[in-house]
Amino acid sequence: MKALGSLWHKYPYSLKSASEGLSPVVGSLLLLLITFALVGAIVSSINLSGSRTNFQPPVARITLESCEGGLYGTGPANNWARFEENQIVLMHEGGDSLPLDSISIRISGYGRSYRPVFGEGSLTGDISILYKDLSSRGKNSTCYVVHNNATLEDGSWDVGEKLVLCGQDSAVGARESSVKVSVNGDDKTSDNYGFKAGTEITLKIIDRKGRNVIAERKAVVKLAD
Repeated sequence: MKALGSLWHKYPYSLKSASEGLSPVVGSLLLLLITFALVGAIVSSINLSGSRTNFQPPVARITLESCEGGLYGTGPANNWARFEENQIVLMHEGGDSLPLDSISIRISGYGRSYRPVFGEGSLTGDISILYKDLSSRGKNSTCYVVHNNATLEDGSWDVGEKLVLCGQDSAVGARESSVKVSVNGDDKTSDNYGFKAGTEITLKIIDRKGRNVIAERKAVVKLAD
């Protein structure tokens, strides 16, 4: 005990200064830990915001090669055209491949569609057509699928491939067709369509995920041969 007391009396300031010297070291370590935590949080937020800004909607160059059609029973018989003769041909000429299940097409113009029940007649006027997607689901196998067999094969619309839209693309007898048609705002139709020859149509290709318009084209309907 005497030895310990003499040691304390001999080195009191040395022991005190050593304990005081630890305080700045601990403080520095705490500051470093806080700095690392803040840097990690900033980096994470940058990565998250970067992942959002890096999302880019598909970009593609689509041309409208031809638009032919006409209405059956309107005007001279030599100007009549059946629904299946109303065809629009689109060509993918460059840019991104478009997934068929996430691309929609809207077409508007002047035309006709039949009522869903046979014998109820037809509707004529401002017509609007929506292809909910471009896959074979809910489509007519003898029109849409036959015309677009090569494009449908791998599930995407690629550069150099055509897409043919037809007035009878709606699945026959399907409860839920993926082609929807309305005339003058009335959607009680058979989801078939025809355009009056000589009138103009507007066609929009839409990315459903980003809800952006990939391409918009206009064309005058040429009477089908």
